[in-house]
Amino acid sequence: MSDEMKTTDELAWQQAWNDASVFASSNDTSKPKFYCLEMYPYPSGKMHMGHVRNYSIGDAVARFKRMKGFNVLYPMGFDSFGMPAENAAIAEGGHPHDITEKNMASITEQIKRMGFSYDWSRLIKSHDPNYYKWNQLFFTRFFKSGLAYREFAPVNWCESCSTVLANEQVKAGRCWRCNGPVRQKDMSQWFIDITKYAQQLLDGLDTIEFPESVRLMQDDWLGRSEGAEIEFQIEDSDETIRVFTTRPDTLFGVTFVTLAPEHPLAEQLVKETDYEADWKAMHDIYANMSEFDRIKNLNKKEGVPLGRNAIHPLTGEKIPIWAGNFVLATYGTGAVMAVPGHDERDFDFAKTYNLPIQRVLTENEGDDASEELETAFTADGYMVNSGLEEFDGHFGEDARTAVIDALEAKKKGDRRINWKIRPWLISRQRYWGTPIPIIHCEDCGAVPVPEEQLPVELPRDVVFDGKGNPLETSDSFLNVDCPECGKPARRETDTMDTFVDSSWYFLRYTDANNHDQWYNSDIADYWMNVDFYCGGIEHAQMHLIYARFYTKALRDLGFHTIDEPFNELLCQGMVNKSAPFCETCAVTLSVDHAGSPCPHCDSPLGERSAKMSKSLGNTVSPEQMIEQFGADTVRLFILFAANPTAGMDWSDSAVEANHRVMQQLQTMPDLLLGWDKASHSIDSWMLARLRQRLIQWSDAMDRYDLRRAVECSHYDMVKDINWYVRRGGGNAEVGRELLYAWTHMIGVATPHLAEDWWAELGGEGLLAAHVMEDIAPLTDEDQALLDGEALVRDLLEQARKVRSVAERHIDGEATALTIVTSAPWRNEMAEMALAHLGEGNNIKSFMGILTQSDLAQGETRGERLGFWNKRMLPQVFKWDDEKKRILCSTLNETTVYADASSFISEELGLESVQVVRGESQEDETGKAGVAMPLSPAFIYA
Repeated sequence: MSDEMKTTDELAWQQAWNDASVFASSNDTSKPKFYCLEMYPYPSGKMHMGHVRNYSIGDAVARFKRMKGFNVLYPMGFDSFGMPAENAAIAEGGHPHDITEKNMASITEQIKRMGFSYDWSRLIKSHDPNYYKWNQLFFTRFFKSGLAYREFAPVNWCESCSTVLANEQVKAGRCWRCNGPVRQKDMSQWFIDITKYAQQLLDGLDTIEFPESVRLMQDDWLGRSEGAEIEFQIEDSDETIRVFTTRPDTLFGVTFVTLAPEHPLAEQLVKETDYEADWKAMHDIYANMSEFDRIKNLNKKEGVPLGRNAIHPLTGEKIPIWAGNFVLATYGTGAVMAVPGHDERDFDFAKTYNLPIQRVLTENEGDDASEELETAFTADGYMVNSGLEEFDGHFGEDARTAVIDALEAKKKGDRRINWKIRPWLISRQRYWGTPIPIIHCEDCGAVPVPEEQLPVELPRDVVFDGKGNPLETSDSFLNVDCPECGKPARRETDTMDTFVDSSWYFLRYTDANNHDQWYNSDIADYWMNVDFYCGGIEHAQMHLIYARFYTKALRDLGFHTIDEPFNELLCQGMVNKSAPFCETCAVTLSVDHAGSPCPHCDSPLGERSAKMSKSLGNTVSPEQMIEQFGADTVRLFILFAANPTAGMDWSDSAVEANHRVMQQLQTMPDLLLGWDKASHSIDSWMLARLRQRLIQWSDAMDRYDLRRAVECSHYDMVKDINWYVRRGGGNAEVGRELLYAWTHMIGVATPHLAEDWWAELGGEGLLAAHVMEDIAPLTDEDQALLDGEALVRDLLEQARKVRSVAERHIDGEATALTIVTSAPWRNEMAEMALAHLGEGNNIKSFMGILTQSDLAQGETRGERLGFWNKRMLPQVFKWDDEKKRILCSTLNETTVYADASSFISEELGLESVQVVRGESQEDETGKAGVAMPLSPAFIYA
């Protein structure tokens, strides 16, 4: 299965597309625009099947929209800054720039070999100074507006990567990139205050088409909560402790206040007291622990008293202050009010340290307020035991409002909205990223590099030895004069988080070759927002939030008028392949272990489907597949194997099956253009079927149901043509019209083959540049033709099933068949019942209507009412929507079968076929009682 089976010259068509610049986008505002985009890749040097799937999806959408007359922007670029290139430079020698350029050249060649319809003239790469210049300009504008700032703070430090990580980049206590352990470290860092846009980011989710899973993840990461910030005075001190709570209605149940061990007040309260040693021991354990490890250890409740009291803001009672491991300094205020009666965590802590537990809510009004709590009651309840008359009896939101009103009146608290999202830490102590454009001057402080001096380019005279930040080794980079006072100063050596690069690249694509500004705002406003964005679910809480934030922040600084970057998001599923699996250990192993016992427990290994990965070795080379089968076959397999959002399993046999489909399709132009039969009654059906398939295909493409679209274009159409030929069709005009429309359908998934077809049709220019005519709607006549053929096909299936049984009773092979359709009154009864249901009525009430109808009068009344109960009622719920529609149409079942009787006879190998209506004068079979609407009786002889 190789070269001799491939006839489409894919490289020639790719060159033709390139020569004609058919995929180059222009800013033609007279056309409706469509902006199609996949998340731009990191140039690892090798394209993998995940890339192929992602880009095959996007390319099919882009080609379809072009064919529909849209002005399509479909660009490609590379997220080319990042640690892998720098790590390679450390490990292998060389420079990250050279390594990146080499990898980009390699992966670009592979991507182009697939024939994706990218506008390569708009190529961007993050490491190009003409790109990151604008990263720096945006940063200086953020800095001047107060959105970017520098602060000394505890950060997530990855020792392996020698850099700081944002909270979003720490996964299960480990680095998102190298999987190394992450610890807390105090450093001076640059932040962008994304929290100022938290409410806009939350509200914006209602205006865009994101998958529900992504919406929920973003909602959770933003973490909006409404409540109160309450101030507790510290006894015999001017200091106060502020806490945020969503349950101010439980304020009267506070029996202790807990600080994070590293809270600044904690050290101050215990200084030079008997409590200092215990606090210090706890502080040293938890202050250096990562947030993940802190959270992981929350079930292990630990705390120490700090020896001081807080004062209850409404009652004046003294409340002991503790330090606890379950409070994090980086979340909220770093302090919590503990209500053990109504919070499970506080209840466990109070039990552990024998602290008071006070009931201040009851489930039902009038419940015993003195009843001891066995577990925390955490639901809304009626306030009790407040000690103040104006509060007891309040419930839920009313209770919370009453407490907050009292706190505000005493100036001891106020209503607050709290957010889980934190300022975005963008500092990275690495070389291969955008230099932060700041100069540090002893007199002037942090000074932004003047915009006319941008970009601040990365120096080449650096040392990559794996020790610290390489930028620290470049004197030419470090030493610079202050832009404000002219004195010797030092350049900032942190570079930006690479997520900055991907937070606005989609805007740059709209005007990628503009070297005078970031992008023309009018051009950006025309193309934005991205209509279809395709990428992995793993980016839901980082890239997608950062990109949405950047779009809003740049809007507010006057760069454009767009509110949201992406209108619709599709998260494609993983590409999986089998790998060895040990059920005992519940672990997936590399393919090296196939055929051997488990290396951990010596159990026999089975197999499971797992995401393709280098570590497991269960990858498939796209290059090898393209060489063996061609790009079109690979694309067809990718799109047909599963819906775009579902995981898909790689199958060598399925790829080969798809290649056989491609080989069959290559013969279709010769077949269809070679038809020379006279006109036939089935011709009208074929053209109606074509219109129906075009509508189904177009509807599936509009819904991004690419599997269904490919099923229509590459599989169903072949079946339809086979049926047409079996029914006697083969007209030349029909063949040409069929091939013309069909060529457009296959063009979105297998574009090289489609160009072959287009050329054989004598089509003008390239199919890729051709706009498809509007698809005609189905007429009533079309539908009747389609319904009639559906009945004939269904009848043949029923007849074959009955025949095998019938021939046992007639002592030989059948030569004749009588088809008895149901009596007219049975069809009328079915139509009445379906109409009744269609009006939204209950089927039980139909019996009353039936008994009053003409159908159930006279001598046959009992028979027909019995027939309804025993046979028709159950059948009504067995018919699918299509059969119900046919039954309620004007189609005559008997006429359809009679008109097709010669074909039915030929298909079944019979000498004669007769069709009669049940209970008619022609019916002498005595089998009318068996016949039901759409299920006739069959009498073989």
